[in-house]
Amino acid sequence: MCMKASEEGCILLKQLEAVKQDVVSLDKRMTAQENAVAEMRSETQEGFKQGAVAMREINTNVANLAHDVGQRFSNIETTVVSEKVKWGETLRWVVKLTVRVVLAGAAVAMGVTAIESFLVK
Repeated sequence: MCMKASEEGCILLKQLEAVKQDVVSLDKRMTAQENAVAEMRSETQEGFKQGAVAMREINTNVANLAHDVGQRFSNIETTVVSEKVKWGETLRWVVKLTVRVVLAGAAVAMGVTAIESFLVK
């Protein structure tokens, strides 16, 4: 039995109690949602921090790889240049030897011709 002055007062009191229970329920649900959003935010921030660390590691690895490739290319270029020098020296030696052989052959031919022309007549 309701102790309010009217029947409407009793109905409003019951409705007010129902509203209070709904507000408490909504407050609990809102707190749970706020906690979930805060957790998602912290996970996202942690993910971005981990991503930044990973990107720094990738940049370091790429820089190291670029340095390594540059060093190897420089070594290959040095080797190629030294090989070209060796082949150039070998070619010069072959050319000099060929010139000496040709000149010696020409000298022998001139000598034979000179001897034939002086002795045969």
